[in-house]
Amino acid sequence: MVDPVLSFAISIALLIGLLVMKQEVHIAVLVSTISFGILTLGISFLESTFKGIFSRSTLSLVTAFSSALFLSYMMKVSGILDRITDFAVSLGPRFASIFIPILIGLIPMPGGALVSAMMMKEHYMERQKLDSDFATFINYWFRHVTIPVWPVFQSIIIASVILKTSVVRIIEATYPAAIASYVAGFLIFALGIRKYENSFERGNVSYRALVNLWPFLLIIALIFLIKLPVDISLLISAILVTIYTRPSRKEVREGLKFALSFKILAVVIAVTMFTQYVYDSKAALALYNFMLARNIPALPLCFLITFIIGVTTAGEYVYTGTAFPLLSEIIGTSSNIKDIFLLMSYTGGYLGVMLSPVHLCLVLTLEYYKARYSGVYKYLVPAVVISLVLTFLLSLLGSIV
Repeated sequence: MVDPVLSFAISIALLIGLLVMKQEVHIAVLVSTISFGILTLGISFLESTFKGIFSRSTLSLVTAFSSALFLSYMMKVSGILDRITDFAVSLGPRFASIFIPILIGLIPMPGGALVSAMMMKEHYMERQKLDSDFATFINYWFRHVTIPVWPVFQSIIIASVILKTSVVRIIEATYPAAIASYVAGFLIFALGIRKYENSFERGNVSYRALVNLWPFLLIIALIFLIKLPVDISLLISAILVTIYTRPSRKEVREGLKFALSFKILAVVIAVTMFTQYVYDSKAALALYNFMLARNIPALPLCFLITFIIGVTTAGEYVYTGTAFPLLSEIIGTSSNIKDIFLLMSYTGGYLGVMLSPVHLCLVLTLEYYKARYSGVYKYLVPAVVISLVLTFLLSLLGSIV
């Protein structure tokens, strides 16, 4: 059997290599995960695979993922999202420019930035007369600012399962990254928007449209007030929204097809397998000892490992699923979590994904708006740097207070 640290390096290299060869993400993740299990555990990886797949955490993850995707589909086909969009636009295009991508970002869906890009094209291009590069940045960046705090996101759910704690506990550590990314995005938005005309006249505002926010408020109430597990909360929300919107049988079938995507479920199961492999091979302890023997600072390592995985894989749940099991000895689990290590590990992956040139949301928005990589990265790189600096400063301020 191969040393767990070397095995991890080999599996990550394999993952990156498969993605470079344009292999689909779910296949690349499965292959790299199984290779890690074989290298570290030998023939006993079969037993670990069985334990990983048929576990309570796997059921919880599958339920949460599927419920969130089904909920997003029902809200889309029922027109709930369209009514909220109309309300936001009536308040003014600059407000809507930020609000709509954030709102769509609350609904986890592959390539979700394209949805808000389609909604906002007229307002970006015609009413505000933004160039395609700046419009792409605004839509892409604000679509993702809630990832560190919104409990529906896969990365938070996976982190809570791997670190054996609640979603709320994860958010208590990661919220500075959300504040920092919003502030960074708003600063660049405010500086950039000044050179563009605003020919929009505000229309009649009907605040009755705010009633359409009830699915989001329901999720918040179930998770943060009633304190139900996130998988149960999402399942209840999906059922209630379906009952309320009364979709056709065809829409329900399409929603279930969307929610039970094999590609997404394959990644979820791969994550639980990888976590079990790390536990059975004691890979997290091996990495910890490896660092101690070489005097490698833990905090930069936590950030860099997830950042590299984020940039190379562009997977918003891959960096937690692959790196967090290995970093669990450093971050801590259950009641022993160290907030600063969790925050920087999560921030590394989050910002790495945002910088990735193969991020599906970025690629789709670039294509739809006919934007240029160079033009978008002119805004994106400063936003990432500012976010990182602000996140670190906020974490220091929190530790002092």
